[in-house]
Amino acid sequence: MGGPDRTEDKTLADWRREIDALDTELLRLLNQRAAIACQIANIKVASGLPAYDAARESQVLSRIAAQNAGPLDEQSVKAIFNRVIVETRRLGTERMQQQSAATVERA
Repeated sequence: MGGPDRTEDKTLADWRREIDALDTELLRLLNQRAAIACQIANIKVASGLPAYDAARESQVLSRIAAQNAGPLDEQSVKAIFNRVIVETRRLGTERMQQQSAATVERA
């Protein structure tokens, strides 16, 4: 049972490399999420919808909290995802404003 994958055999450097790899993956996923939010912003502009959708944001936070298996507690998970939502909404709002301005200029 003493194979090379035993967690007690990992050094601090091993754990840090693992964290670095996860951070890289988190960054990739956050940017992917932001790109999708920009596409949603385009749809909202075309449909005349507002950037902020309180019901959807509440739904996302509730779904994430329900899926959380820890060790982060519900409050922490909601705080993290709330920040992600705020930042992607900000980006989406900027895109919506740019798209609206471009539409006005063309008119």
